Amino acid sequence: ESTITFEARRGDLEVTVLEGGALEALQSQEIRSRIKGREGVKILTIVEEGYQVTPRDVDARLVLVELDKSQLIDQQLNQEIAVETAEATYIERKAQYEIQLNENVTALNDRRQDMRFTRLDFEKFLGGNIVNEIIAQLEIEERIAKAEAADLAALSKPLNSALEAEIEPKPLFDPIDLDSMPPPMRERIEEMMADNGGQLPEGILENMQRFAQGGFPGIGSRDFGGSPQGQGGFGRGRRAGQGQVEDASPTSLEAPQLTLQPLIPEGIDIEVSLLMDDSYMAIRDTLDFTRYADIDQLEDGEAKQQLRNLLDELQVSQEEYFLAQDRIEGQRRLEARGFITPTELEAEELNLSKARNRQAQKETALVLYIQYTFPKDAEQKLSDYENAIMSYQRQLKENIAEQAQDEARFSSAARKFNLERVKLTDIDEQLEFATIRAELPGMVVYGAADQNQARYRGSSSQEAIQEGATVRERQAILTIPDMREMAVKTNIHESAVQRVAVGQAVRVGIDAFPDERLTGVVTKVAVVADSANAFMNPDLKVYPTTIKIEGTYDWLRPGMSAEVEILVDKLEDVIYVPLQAVTYWDDKRVVYVDNFGNPERREVEVGAFSDSFIELTSGLRAGEEVLLLPPQQSLTDISF
Repeated sequence: ESTITFEARRGDLEVTVLEGGALEALQSQEIRSRIKGREGVKILTIVEEGYQVTPRDVDARLVLVELDKSQLIDQQLNQEIAVETAEATYIERKAQYEIQLNENVTALNDRRQDMRFTRLDFEKFLGGNIVNEIIAQLEIEERIAKAEAADLAALSKPLNSALEAEIEPKPLFDPIDLDSMPPPMRERIEEMMADNGGQLPEGILENMQRFAQGGFPGIGSRDFGGSPQGQGGFGRGRRAGQGQVEDASPTSLEAPQLTLQPLIPEGIDIEVSLLMDDSYMAIRDTLDFTRYADIDQLEDGEAKQQLRNLLDELQVSQEEYFLAQDRIEGQRRLEARGFITPTELEAEELNLSKARNRQAQKETALVLYIQYTFPKDAEQKLSDYENAIMSYQRQLKENIAEQAQDEARFSSAARKFNLERVKLTDIDEQLEFATIRAELPGMVVYGAADQNQARYRGSSSQEAIQEGATVRERQAILTIPDMREMAVKTNIHESAVQRVAVGQAVRVGIDAFPDERLTGVVTKVAVVADSANAFMNPDLKVYPTTIKIEGTYDWLRPGMSAEVEILVDKLEDVIYVPLQAVTYWDDKRVVYVDNFGNPERREVEVGAFSDSFIELTSGLRAGEEVLLLPPQQSLTDISF
């Protein structure tokens, strides 16, 4: 019986990996549907598959695919109406917001003036020094500062731009030049300087400077508005002269710039802190105004003037009473001598009684004023001042509440306007996406770029790409491969993937052109097995590999079948035999040597191998004949 043998050879051996694959473009433009929606959109027109897009087509922006845009046009019209409605609401809310800011400024300025005027009335009644002493005892300034700190913090953000736009204050007078002062103030300052050795008392000059700039004397740099030197943050008014207040035109709050980004609202932190709390009233109840009812202690003011009038009237009534007493004594002596009649004496005694009564009335009037009227009027002036402060603080908090509401409505309208504009922009973009134009030259292929799939594009739930078909969002419509750079996509079995590496040379054969032999290079080897192939055959592990074909060939087409031979290694001067000549015996690698018709089993050691040949490192000499198939005979017929 004849056997097939092979003569062991010595020489160079190329270790290769053979696999089949398919051609595809190395780079492709994959065009997918970008129209949103679950229902998809129909293809109205599409260029023929295989059409060659030229650079001239790219320059002319050739339409490749036209998708149905009728629903998008309806959505665009409805969204334009929504944008116009939102814009009108935004403009209205913006105007209302600015109006509310101006109304807040006006109302707060009125309360600020009331607070200022009641303070002046209080000083007009008692005098500036006594009022400052009382305010210091009640800690009014500190309490106002504490209350304003929270209120100013609440309004600092929305009114920040308006505060920065405040105009400079207009001075009422120069505090250094006495001639520029109003006459009543100039006379009072001159008296104070005369009592202080020709110098202004400590602290008076600072108060005068603040008052000259339109601030409150003795209040400090806050001016009840949070700005130094009486510039006041909330009352925009400025004193331009006696009895006049010039209002600076309030700067409207600039609306947030409209962008396609969502607006982020800012919170307002409001701390409740008013003037007349329990601790304040505890100090307030201990205040005794009667101790100020002293002509020498009171400064020039209504109280001192009233007290001086009462004292003058009492002094006049006392002098009249003394004169009446002196006169009655003389009249009595005259009556005793008969110079006047008893009736005339009775008339003089009546005048004395009237003078005594008038003196008693003046004394009672003075006592009543000191004990009742004076403290009552002082209490009333202080109460008016306190009420003005409370009204100012109340107005400030009302402004915060109203501003917060209008700001929320304005911010909501702005965000709504932005949202509608974003929606309209998105629809406009989708309308542009409905017309797909040529961007790169190449051949048109329907569907995805993976040419290893079946001719039927897509999954079972998708229609074939053609006119009238429905495509969903992100579904591939066209692929335009770059025919200048072609590649072979193949799958390497897991047994050989460790020997394949990027950069290895490859011989490529095209089934449609068997006489053509191309060269290439491995450009990519997957690091994980192909999941799609594993789904079909879980026991088969293959790794997608890309081989770039060197050179450009016009006759190559995507999808053509190809065979690749990857040159893994090249061995020099080695002994090799066909791969099927090596077999196993008792877990050892052996070959069967043809010894003149008598097969001899011989143990060998192997090295590298390819799909056809395997290297033998020991156990066989060049020229020996080996059987390609194990002999079909008993063990006794085989020599060892």
